[in-house]
Amino acid sequence: MEKDDKARWIKTHCGRFDHGGCGLEVLVRDGRPASVRADRSDPYSKGYCCAKGLASIERSVHPERLTRPLLRKGERGAGEWEQIPWDRALGILADRFGQAIRASGPESVAFAQGAPKGLEFFILMRLANLLQVPTVGAAQHVCHMPREQMAVATCGFYPVPDYDRPTRCILLWGSDPERTNEEGILGGRFLDGLKAGARLIVVDPVRTGPAQRADLWLQIRPGTDDLLAAGLLHCIIEEELFDRDFVEVWTTGFSDLREAVGSCTPEAVSAGTGVPREKILEAARLYAESRPALLHWGNAVEHTANSSQTCRALVSLMAVTGNLESPGGNIRAEAPNVMRLVDLTCLKSFPGRADKLLNRRYGLIPRLLTTPNWILFRTILERPGSLRCLYLQGTNPLLTCANPQEVRDALLRLDFIALADIFMTPTAALADLVLPAATNLEFDDIGHYGLPHGHLFARPSAVNPPGEAWPDIRILNEWGKRMGLEAHFWDDAREIVEAVLKPAGMTYADFAAKGMLSGRKPYFSYREKGFATPSGKVELRSSLLEKWGYPPLPFVAPHMGPDDSFPLLLTSRKPRYFFHSAYRQIASLRGRDRHPGILVHPGTAAKLRISEGERVMLSTASGAIKLTARISESVHPDVVVADFGWWFPERSGEGFGLMESNLNCVIGTNGPKDPILGTLQLRALPCRLEKIDHCTK
Repeated sequence: MEKDDKARWIKTHCGRFDHGGCGLEVLVRDGRPASVRADRSDPYSKGYCCAKGLASIERSVHPERLTRPLLRKGERGAGEWEQIPWDRALGILADRFGQAIRASGPESVAFAQGAPKGLEFFILMRLANLLQVPTVGAAQHVCHMPREQMAVATCGFYPVPDYDRPTRCILLWGSDPERTNEEGILGGRFLDGLKAGARLIVVDPVRTGPAQRADLWLQIRPGTDDLLAAGLLHCIIEEELFDRDFVEVWTTGFSDLREAVGSCTPEAVSAGTGVPREKILEAARLYAESRPALLHWGNAVEHTANSSQTCRALVSLMAVTGNLESPGGNIRAEAPNVMRLVDLTCLKSFPGRADKLLNRRYGLIPRLLTTPNWILFRTILERPGSLRCLYLQGTNPLLTCANPQEVRDALLRLDFIALADIFMTPTAALADLVLPAATNLEFDDIGHYGLPHGHLFARPSAVNPPGEAWPDIRILNEWGKRMGLEAHFWDDAREIVEAVLKPAGMTYADFAAKGMLSGRKPYFSYREKGFATPSGKVELRSSLLEKWGYPPLPFVAPHMGPDDSFPLLLTSRKPRYFFHSAYRQIASLRGRDRHPGILVHPGTAAKLRISEGERVMLSTASGAIKLTARISESVHPDVVVADFGWWFPERSGEGFGLMESNLNCVIGTNGPKDPILGTLQLRALPCRLEKIDHCTK
C-alpha cells in the first residue's frame, strides 16, 4: 500500500447507523472506497465499530443506490420514472411549493425528517422557518424529546451519564448499549464503566447481554416503567436513603413528591411490574447508597402513553439521590463553542411559530420543535386540502410510523410529494419526485450537532457521491436559493460546515484533523448559579408543567393488560444489524438477520405448538403480521418481543412486502396518547400469537 501513491487512509466517523460516534478509517484507492476499519486511535470509540459501520462501503457502492433525480411518469407506486437533471428537479420543487404557499399560505406545505444524520435536519428547519412553514413532521415525541423536555422542566438541563469519571453503580434502564450505541453513548464506554468496578442494575423485559452480567436484573412487565420508577422513589424516600442536604437546599416539592409516590409500595409495585418485592428494595438501596451512581436510560422509556411521567420520575430519582452534576453521576454537558442551534435554524425569523403548530390542536407542550408524525398524517386525512405538498428526507414513514395504512392513505391525498433518500423505499415509491442523497462517506458533515451530550464528531468525505447524488444539505441549500432566500443560504453548501465552526476559531480542515470537539462538563455548577428552572432549584413539582396546564408531579397511569382474546403482551426491539427500516438490502447485514423475528418463551411456544424458525401470525386489536418464531428463555412466558422496521427491498414489484411483517401494522393511532408530548402506545400491547401453515428456516 505504501508504494501506491493513489491509495490513502482517511479518518472519519460513522454516520447514520446512529448519530455518528465511532471512528473509522477508510482506504481510498483511485477515488473509490476500498476498505474500512475501526480507528484504533479514536479517543472516543477506542477502536470499536459495529458491523453496521463496517458495512459503510457496501452501502456507498451498492448497485441499487439512487444516483439520478427521478420524476414520476405513471400512477403513484407504479414504479415508472423519468431521469431528469438537477436544474429541472430544483425548478419543480420551487414551483410546486411556491405555488402552494402563494395560493394557500405556508401552512399548506410541510416537511418531514427521520432520525437526524448530521446537519441536514437543522438546514431543513432553517428553510422551514424562513418560509414561515410551521409543520415539520418528525419522531421527536417518541425519540429523545420526552427525556429532554421533562428533564429541562425538572432540572433545567438534559442529564447525560458521566462515563468519564468513576461511578459506583450503573442503573441501565430500557437500553442495550452493546446493541444500539444510542446517541453516541457507545457500548464500549458502558463496558469500561463495568470494568472499573461499577455495580450494575438492568431494567428490561428481555435478558439482554447487560442483564446477563448484572448484579440485579429487574425483568419488568412492558409498559410499567412509570410504576417501577415511582416505586424506587417510594423506597428511597421512606427508608431515608435520599441525599438530605441536596434535597433540602436544592429541590422544591419534595413533600409533594413523597405524597405522590406514597401508594407505590414495594408490594403494589411488584404486583404491577412483575418484579419481585425483594429486588425492588435491593435495587433502590443499591442505587441510592452507591454514590456516585448514574442512570443510563434508553429510547424504550419513551414509547408509552405515559412516557412524560416516566421520564419525570427518572429525573427525580437522579435528583433525590444527589447524582445530578456529580462526577460519575448524570451531568450537564456544555456544547462546544460553535454556531448556536437557534442561529443555524433561523428560529427567531419565525416568532409566531409555536402558535401555528398543529400540536396546539392536541394540547401538546409548546416547546416541541416538530409535529408528531401521526398528527401530520391525521391532519391530511381529517382536513382535506389543508396540506398540499410534503418534502421528506431520511425517513420512511410507511415503515416507521404507526398505522401504515393511514400513512399511505394520507400520502395519496397530497397534491405533490418530494423525497430524498439513498435507496428506493416503499415511501419513495409513492413520491412524485425522488432525489438521490449522498452517504456520510461522500460529503463533509458534523456528527452529533444539536444533541446535548457535549461533543461533535468530524465526518469528512472520503470519496465523491456516485452519479449525481447530492448531500441533503446541498439539496436544501440550492432549493432555498430557488425560493428567493439567497441572502440566507450559502453560495456553496460546503461553506455550511465552515460557518458552524467559525465561532470555535477553526476551519473544517482543522476540525477534521482534530476529529472531535468537546465542550465543558461542569460539576456542581448549581452551587454558584443554581439550576435553570424558574425557582433556581430542581423542581420535583414542576412549576412549568403546572403553568402549562399539565400535572406537576409524576404519576402512574393505568396499564393495559392481556385478556382472553389477546393473552400475551407485545413489546419490540430494533434488530442489531439495521437502523430502523434502513439497510436491509445490504448483503453483509441481511445475511446476519434474514427474517423478521419474534422472541417467544419455550413454555409459550410449546403451549402454542410453535417451533424454532416457524412462521407465526402476530395479532393485536389493530392488525396482524407474519414473523419468524425465535424460541428464547430471555423473555417472560407472558411476553413476546417483535422486530421493528421490516420490509423486503428485493420484492420491489410486490410493494416491497410492506404490510407482511411491518410491526407498525399492529400499532394503532386511536388509542391512548401522552397528553404532554403526544406519544402513542408503541409497546405493552395485548396480542395473540398463532401458528400458521408454512415455515421459513
